[in-house]
Amino acid sequence: MKVQVEALDSVRKKVEVLLPRETVSGIRESIYDEIRRSAKIKGFRQGKVPRPIITQYYKEYIEEETRKRMLQNTMFDALKEANVEPITEPVADFLEGDEPGYTLDCEVLPEIELPEYKGIEIEAEPINISDADVEQRIESMRQFHASFEAKQGEATAQKGDFVVIKYQGYRDGEALKQIAADGYPLELGNAMLMPEFENAVIGMKEGEERDVDVTFPDDYPDKDIASKKILFKVTMKEIKQKVLPEVNDEFARDMSFENLEVMRKGVREELIKEKEGFRKSDLTRKALEVLLRDREIPVPKRFLEKRVHGMIEEAQSRYQTDRLSAEELQSISERMHADFGKRAEDRIKAEIVLARIAEKEDIKADDKDVEERLKTIAEDANKTYNEVKGIYEQYGLVAGLRDNIVEEKAIDFVLANAVVKDAPKENE
Repeated sequence: MKVQVEALDSVRKKVEVLLPRETVSGIRESIYDEIRRSAKIKGFRQGKVPRPIITQYYKEYIEEETRKRMLQNTMFDALKEANVEPITEPVADFLEGDEPGYTLDCEVLPEIELPEYKGIEIEAEPINISDADVEQRIESMRQFHASFEAKQGEATAQKGDFVVIKYQGYRDGEALKQIAADGYPLELGNAMLMPEFENAVIGMKEGEERDVDVTFPDDYPDKDIASKKILFKVTMKEIKQKVLPEVNDEFARDMSFENLEVMRKGVREELIKEKEGFRKSDLTRKALEVLLRDREIPVPKRFLEKRVHGMIEEAQSRYQTDRLSAEELQSISERMHADFGKRAEDRIKAEIVLARIAEKEDIKADDKDVEERLKTIAEDANKTYNEVKGIYEQYGLVAGLRDNIVEEKAIDFVLANAVVKDAPKENE
């Protein structure tokens, strides 16, 4: 096998691979043998079909399969010999002529002049957790673990209560099937209802019926009732008041803490950890802005397009596309392509810089790093390590995971060597 490399531009290399005739002949003969053993052609016994007949019936398949196996059998070794590491699937073009072979159009990371990445100056908010922050989080915990108890006697529904109502909507005296519910639960005061509806419900007693007129806004999603006045006949079925747990040692134990003092300490540590995560994300963003500022970094076109396409597919998976026409889907896709293009390009530029920093600083991810990350993923997904490992190996995701770990180590290296200053307060 002869391998030659030609740089097409800063992000593309052309690898020419010439194969010995006997290598290609061996591949082709193995395909003939496979077809001969399985081919069923009228007038010939299975396994006894002459070669010319096989060629006549299977010529296109033989040529296509020969090329496919030429790549499968030799491309990895050819790229290794050429010292070329494509970041996308190479585009193969088979040579026509006396000497068999092919060329590979490979997109690669560009060689760039690295910015000064040690000692960069960035600002970040200091981590300060006040007693008020701790009490606010505990109050959120109280709200989350509140119970609801039925109001007794002639009690009326008030903000903060949990109620169940029955309602039927009418337009011009006609009942609307799409606006009706026999037992609709809601919490009053959570801004989920239109104000005029909620204000009318507040003050109702259990079993009471009330008529409520609501005019829907012009931009209401349901065009059949947008800008229309709808009469709601509402019946109050249940009224429950929110009962918050008392903040004491018992509540702390319910939250898996030894006592109230330990809970406050634990909540503070939790808040610090959260803020550290936000702070690191902010530092990472600002560090990358510094590294990429006023710097021309070429981005491989196919790699960029693949990234944008993936972002579009992920975004579209959250749409109910069955309700959209082909024209609407095309319009949405075009807008997404424009929106995601710049974002994806900036992200790839950051990846290129971090990859080159990792290369220069000999930052790597060994098998233990990968194993630990897979264990973390398994724990978060509530799966076994072997299950997650099997999925990553089956779908060829291990190499990408290793790259992610290297990238994270590279940004950690940059941040560890950065000069971090406290951001000035707004009134300074």
